[in-house]
Amino acid sequence: MMNQEWKPQGIIRTLFKLSHMGLHCVTPPIIIKVNSPPNIMRKIEEQMNHAIRHRKNWSGSNTTVTCFKENGVTTEVNVMLHGNCIAWFDTASNDFNISSAGWETVTTKSRLNAILEEFCDGARVIQRDFEWFLSDFGTLKPFVDGMKV
Repeated sequence: MMNQEWKPQGIIRTLFKLSHMGLHCVTPPIIIKVNSPPNIMRKIEEQMNHAIRHRKNWSGSNTTVTCFKENGVTTEVNVMLHGNCIAWFDTASNDFNISSAGWETVTTKSRLNAILEEFCDGARVIQRDFEWFLSDFGTLKPFVDGMKV
């Protein structure tokens, strides 16, 4: 299920081969353990990331990307969820800040993780015992609204 937190136990897959007689399980069965989280990104998150990357204003459903320009040059990009700013990017300094805006919900975490996957390699917002953390290449930091990544 998309909304559940990925667990690192891995996913087991069985490979199949295609022969002239149809689809058959490979004998002996080959088991592959996948140790990375599944790359699940909603369509709205792909569109949001596209707007951020191309510095374009965009709105879809409950998410809005707003680009602020000075003399025709984009200086800041804000991402809003339900009217609350959850991420902002300063193009001059390349600083990316994230926030839950006080709403530590599945949707907020999903939007933030989509942004982090695209623009901050190795960083992810995770939840442990109802507490949010920023995992940066395995290092856990307490999640703080407005933190720079």
